[in-house]
Amino acid sequence: FYDIVNFWSGLPCLEKVYRIAMPENKPLQYEVYNGEVSSYIHFPKKINKDIVVDVNPQAKNMMPAEVADSRQSILRQAQDDISSKVIYCWYKKNIEPFKGEPDMVAHSDVATKLLLSTSPDWYAKAVWFNKVNEDFGSFEFTPEIKKLTSEIIKDAKTELDKISKLNHWVAEEIRYSGISMGEGEGYTLHKGEMTFADRCGVCKDKAGMLVTMLRAAGFESYPAMTMAGSRIDYIPADQFNHSVTVAKLSNGHWILLDPTWVPGVREEWSSAEQQQQFLMGIPGGSDLMTTPVSPPENHFLKMSCESQLFDNGTLEGKITITAEGQTDAAIRRSFVRSYQSAWKEILPAYLSRLNPNSDIKEIKYSDPYNINIPIKIELSFKIPDFALITNEQIIFSPLLAINPFNDYTLSSELFIDTSLTDRKFGFRTRCSKLVQIEENMKLPKFKAKKSIPEFSNINSKWDSFSAKYTIDSNKLLLKAEHKIGKRIYEAEEWKDFKSALIERYKLMNSVIVLEK
Repeated sequence: FYDIVNFWSGLPCLEKVYRIAMPENKPLQYEVYNGEVSSYIHFPKKINKDIVVDVNPQAKNMMPAEVADSRQSILRQAQDDISSKVIYCWYKKNIEPFKGEPDMVAHSDVATKLLLSTSPDWYAKAVWFNKVNEDFGSFEFTPEIKKLTSEIIKDAKTELDKISKLNHWVAEEIRYSGISMGEGEGYTLHKGEMTFADRCGVCKDKAGMLVTMLRAAGFESYPAMTMAGSRIDYIPADQFNHSVTVAKLSNGHWILLDPTWVPGVREEWSSAEQQQQFLMGIPGGSDLMTTPVSPPENHFLKMSCESQLFDNGTLEGKITITAEGQTDAAIRRSFVRSYQSAWKEILPAYLSRLNPNSDIKEIKYSDPYNINIPIKIELSFKIPDFALITNEQIIFSPLLAINPFNDYTLSSELFIDTSLTDRKFGFRTRCSKLVQIEENMKLPKFKAKKSIPEFSNINSKWDSFSAKYTIDSNKLLLKAEHKIGKRIYEAEEWKDFKSALIERYKLMNSVIVLEK
């Protein structure tokens, strides 16, 4: 038995009470997180069985005798049950509406809650999860599954290559769509044979299908449970909403795989799930574990531009974009979730926001469906009236400094609200990330540098920012780097994170003024 009881509310609450009667020989462990809740425990006590509280006498007189006797017996039995059990009670009065913050972690991570469980520890939970699926035969593979598995991995060079091929086959070929198997639905994973035939399922079915195929390929593999979007605390209540897969390598190390979250992703495990707890359903059990921080260098966005600014204010040049990890995946989604006939309009739309008369001369991009290589995009352009040219001055903001690709797809970090001075709660980003910008611009003739913006260097444990303009002769060079170190932050880390992000905003709004 377990329960998760929230003692917070979105509305004013005068009082909330949670009361439970447990057998005396059934240990119950519990803990209150993120606040205080009043509580008491009452142990079993003897009562006078002849004293039974019944319905009011008038109602009783209207009942047939056999009904009244039956009700008396039921109530007496209920009193016997209660009197032989330990009573646990938690209560809280005058609960004020919970006030959140923009971009904060899940409410359950920071708001008051009660967790209780009769499970002794996470090892016991893991053993149960393993047994319920092994007994059901969830991962038995058929000759048809074995045959296809062999075909998928036939050209694989290493064990990691085999695992990757199977992981991405399940990710792409098992459509995310739920089908109930009827009795047994829940923590029992559908049999691999069923998912293989249906070619669809939810996360647990995709995870189970991968376990089945990995076993068909000779690997030791099991399902695991996790909680996408919020923290799992240490009392072993079922704080899970997602199922994934673990496989053991020949060196004895376990690796995490997620066929639900990696369609179109070059990773085997989505780093949008970093700093997330999980429980492996392996024989002998496992303790609760946490996925590590994924270095921002694994999720880079690199943008470079070679351009020339002409005397009439027109800018011509070429932008090159490369990406990796979750940034790579975000760019691919822009393509693969659109009709192919619209692909050539995706990138020009960004420049059209700057100037509707922008002219895209050529676009080249690697195949968005080919995840074997990082995405690469090349875009040649011409933007009229990019700079303001007067008789005395040349006024402009470099193209990549402005960042025309500032939508949620390529620049989700720019949508984090920086209006808060301090934070009460932790906050989160989409993923760790490294943004690198380099722009080389050939300038028209000018006499002097009137205004060249400067920026503060931020360098903290998790976040950093640096940017510098250099003008030599008639060439301008911009080099900038913004590093976001992880996905989930503590409230006290907000100052450094915000400082780096604000300097990035300053870069986007920077204006260069040259005297003619």
